[in-house]
Amino acid sequence: MNLEDTHLDVLTKAQKAQGMTDRDLAKLAQVSIPELNSIRSGGREPAALERLANALGLRSASVSDLATGSWHPPTVALPSGVAMFTTPFADMTVNHFLIWDPSSLKAVAVDAGTDADALLACLGRHKLTLVKILLTHAHGDHILELDRIREKTKAPAFAPESEPVEGCKPVKNGQSFKVGSLSIKAHTVPGHSVGGTVYEFHGLETPVAAVGDVMFAGSVGGIRSRYRQALESIRNHVLSMAQDTILLPGHGPLTTVSHEKAHNPFFP
Repeated sequence: MNLEDTHLDVLTKAQKAQGMTDRDLAKLAQVSIPELNSIRSGGREPAALERLANALGLRSASVSDLATGSWHPPTVALPSGVAMFTTPFADMTVNHFLIWDPSSLKAVAVDAGTDADALLACLGRHKLTLVKILLTHAHGDHILELDRIREKTKAPAFAPESEPVEGCKPVKNGQSFKVGSLSIKAHTVPGHSVGGTVYEFHGLETPVAAVGDVMFAGSVGGIRSRYRQALESIRNHVLSMAQDTILLPGHGPLTTVSHEKAHNPFFP
């Protein structure tokens, strides 16, 4: 699976989130407007890339690695009890997940994606009972099949309290759930959306965290407000988890806490 963001996406997200004009960025990075336009057109001039990354507060070596294609997401094997589904949405794809306790066969769906067929088939194949649906945020690509999953399974759904979804119970920051031998903790990490919520799961052979659009392998979701505070919240609530925690993002490939701490350009 391809990375969700290129080096240009990373630069653009950081610039937009900080409210910088091209003229401001060029001046701060000490590059000319033609040099900036060249980078935007696919140029990979190392010195210009480094100056732009530094001016935006990004890890310049990671931006360079993305530009040259020398950085790749880690090879991640999902632990027993986790299934990932990738469904189409316009010109992109979106991930949603099923996580279950192998002993009790009680399952939790995280987000709903745009086609629930594979998730419903997985429930039947493993003889699972869906007992909760947890939404990371309320953007349309993550909730399109919510009503269908609820209709088929009768499972209650939960959404961030600051992003209410009709028929869903609110989830508060720090709220905990218990599903069989699984323990789940909700972390509110606003920025991409006002109530973006990360769900941290323990009880499997490896801890996992469903991060929605809070962060991706090698990037973050587009941050719409309070940029610095949003990055600090990701650092405090996601990158502080156990190093082997597998991150389950809403778009793009899987990654781990340790890999993102070492390579994510937004966290120099």
